[in-house]
Amino acid sequence: MDTLEHYRHLVQTILTEHTRVPFKESDVKFETVFDTKQDRYLVMMLGREPVYDRPYIATRRVHSCLIHVDFIGGKIWIQRDGTEEGIASELVKAGIPRDQIVLGFRSEELRKDTEFAVQ
Repeated sequence: MDTLEHYRHLVQTILTEHTRVPFKESDVKFETVFDTKQDRYLVMMLGREPVYDRPYIATRRVHSCLIHVDFIGGKIWIQRDGTEEGIASELVKAGIPRDQIVLGFRSEELRKDTEFAVQ
């Protein structure tokens, strides 16, 4: 398995682990969306959650992206990270060097101040 393919496997494994975390007090579920042809990997949140500020029982639709990772130019671009620990930290723990990870959700100017790749 070449390095890039190994990184893809690690990203898919880590994102799949995030779907196993239950969402409290609702029927919201986490689902993965893996587009291996375009190297795009997502964890989506889907379902309904209670609305507590109403005098009657009500729910609202939840449909949002928790994590979005792309492979661009041979590097891992984190486009969205709604986790507490941070996907970048999990990728580093899995053995991916920081210079192979780009915090795409930050501006290029702010990325220069991190230990991760700028682009």
